[in-house]
Amino acid sequence: MVLSLVDHQNIMQAGGGVFRAFAIVIFFAIAGCSYPKGDSPGGTPPAPASNPGRERTDALIYSGPGSWGLEVETLSSILYEHGATYQQVSGQELDSFSLEQITKFRLLIFPGGDAWTLTRNLRGSTRNRLRIAVREHGLSYLGFCAGAWAAITPDPVVDDQSYGFGIVTGPIQEQSYLQRQGREYALSLAQFPDGRSRELLWFGGPVTPAIPGGVIARYPDGKPAITQLRAGRGFVLLSGFHPAITREILQELGLNKLEAVAPAFAWQMIQAGLSQRDLPAFP
Repeated sequence: MVLSLVDHQNIMQAGGGVFRAFAIVIFFAIAGCSYPKGDSPGGTPPAPASNPGRERTDALIYSGPGSWGLEVETLSSILYEHGATYQQVSGQELDSFSLEQITKFRLLIFPGGDAWTLTRNLRGSTRNRLRIAVREHGLSYLGFCAGAWAAITPDPVVDDQSYGFGIVTGPIQEQSYLQRQGREYALSLAQFPDGRSRELLWFGGPVTPAIPGGVIARYPDGKPAITQLRAGRGFVLLSGFHPAITREILQELGLNKLEAVAPAFAWQMIQAGLSQRDLPAFP
């Protein structure tokens, strides 16, 4: 059973507003999930930007400012290849969506990119609707890298200047061992509960929450790299890795290990979000 993240609101308040403001400034400095430029992942032709369902669409994929366009395309391709319905949504489009429109989706996917840019380009009211859609209406949320950084904030969104989504209330996430080493991107070993391990692309993602029964993968230092948890009525998956990348993306980065191309694992995460069924996790 996956538990909710412990609410750290009282702890943060005990430190006072000065501590909170300082922490947010530090967060802005580390939460930029840097991304390479480019418009196409290469290989097979990209999937259509929109493949909606008749009455309800499986996934909303954020494609606005702050998103990594290449990952938007690869995630769309994975959904398309598996017959799932989806819609890429820009920042302006998402700002125009009512809560009712958002809840017509089953899963909200926020790819890698830059968490601070993402935040600045969505209204506070929009981000609050996303929070309500997950926590009160039971949607799922899947965040890779920047999408993971933005999901957890110490305070709920109250205005356009507030940071992130506040889908999960908790302390600012920790930098990974690679970020502490000053790395921009790298292949890192992901360790899984069944004893298997494989290299995956890391591009600035955080240490995800250490939820008992909710950690799906760990970094080599034992810190959580992918976590599943409950947020109100919703189901949340947060990943410090990018399993959906292609060989062409790796080659652009000067990385040539095909093992890191893991669309099947990315699809497992998407399926978990759509079905709200837990993936195997560490105790």
